[in-house]
Amino acid sequence: MENIDIKNILVSVNIPDVLNAISTNSTFEIDINGKFYLNAQAEPTMPIVFKSKVIEKNPAIVDSAVIIKELFKAYNPVINGAICKIKPLIAWQQVIDLNKGKMLYFDHQSDGVEIFEDKEVEDMGWEATALDINYREIAEHIEHECKGCLVFYDNDIQFNGFVIAKDLDEVRQKVKAFIITKIEEKIKNDELDKDDDDVCDALSFFGIE
Repeated sequence: MENIDIKNILVSVNIPDVLNAISTNSTFEIDINGKFYLNAQAEPTMPIVFKSKVIEKNPAIVDSAVIIKELFKAYNPVINGAICKIKPLIAWQQVIDLNKGKMLYFDHQSDGVEIFEDKEVEDMGWEATALDINYREIAEHIEHECKGCLVFYDNDIQFNGFVIAKDLDEVRQKVKAFIITKIEEKIKNDELDKDDDDVCDALSFFGIE
């Protein structure tokens, strides 16, 4: 999985593309690599850093630099000729909100990983908790073994970020295999109470008697 530190991202935006979108009452998205999508959306597996709404033209404002700076004011825009550079880190919360529909999970700075947005992965994670296999272990396995990206902010004091999976079928298969391997280890080491109803239900869920 690709690790993307938001602190290191500086996106270059082509100003004529933005002005054209505004002049034609079009919407656009900009992905984390700076690709511009006019009246289109980035792939569900591609993080985005900006999404416009239909922008009402103000005839009193004719200076393109003023228009661009106002549009990207949350991103600390810097204009150099026909290029505007924006910093997604400055608008990190906005970036998180823009990608909520794409995330497999969000890793909160205080609560960690609370839920997997894919139902199959969430069901496996929920059942695994009865077997002392937690969401953190599953998330770390996903980040190490599955395709996709982890977009994060880390200032050495706090960490938070989100994961977008490239292939959910791959994630489901690898999470299930990981949990079953962990279960087999726990059974071998006599770490599970098979008299516990929740443990028995979880083992049955994973097809282990």
